[in-house]
Amino acid sequence: MFKMLGLSTKVTGFLKSTCVRCSRYQNYATRKRFYRGTGVIQSDNKWEVTLDHRRLKTPIGKPLTVNSEPLARAIAVEWDAQREHITLPTMHLTALCSTAQDNPGKLNKHDITIHFLEYLATDTLLYFSQEQEELRLLQEKKWGPVLEWFQKRFNVVQEVSKGLDVPPVAAETRAVLARYFLSYDFPALNAMSFGMDALKSPILMLACVERLLEPKEAVLLARLEEEYQLLQWGRVPWAHELNQAELTSRVAASLLVIHSSVENHTAKAKASPQEQAQ
Repeated sequence: MFKMLGLSTKVTGFLKSTCVRCSRYQNYATRKRFYRGTGVIQSDNKWEVTLDHRRLKTPIGKPLTVNSEPLARAIAVEWDAQREHITLPTMHLTALCSTAQDNPGKLNKHDITIHFLEYLATDTLLYFSQEQEELRLLQEKKWGPVLEWFQKRFNVVQEVSKGLDVPPVAAETRAVLARYFLSYDFPALNAMSFGMDALKSPILMLACVERLLEPKEAVLLARLEEEYQLLQWGRVPWAHELNQAELTSRVAASLLVIHSSVENHTAKAKASPQEQAQ
């Protein structure tokens, strides 16, 4: 199922296991599991998840529907992974798809695109350390290739920060990226925003979407300065590992929604007129 979306076993592993691991520490926002099994059904060319044959619903009470069977089955995996209690904060796929469907903020694609473009100037990868040379050299080594890829992929030039100055983002860069973001549907953009906020980096999220980086790699790059400081001063193992796993699961969930959307649109584009009418 997950191979249909082009996702590695590393990505899907986080989706299957994060709920169990995080529930050891997150005992809030839970309720007892009230169902025995999960399932997936097709309805009007869309897919729904069932809990003991009852349709899973969004927060406003509508049946949760998605456009692909693999995504529906991944959501079912989330619900099946719950043990005695349901830990909603760990169920990122359910939250992403419910939010995209209910759209409580009444957003549209242009709203999210503007958010992306405004975020770019504060991208983590554009701010190299000015005080610690060793850290700066590490950032140049690790971030440099991703920045180079970003500029080549989108045929843009992007400066990095000098001191405390906010690096300028050229109008041409904004125009190119706006066209790129608007080529996705609303659920995919909503998921992209979720992953970008987790990484604090539009560039790293784009690198994941374009399959340059795995979620775990992107999280390590996003946390590069923090990891450097932890090596100097020590860490609390379980706390930092939990945070890293949580961020990775957020990015992985975002990518599953995005790639599912892309695969669905690609399949529709390749379908014959007779198949599309069915």
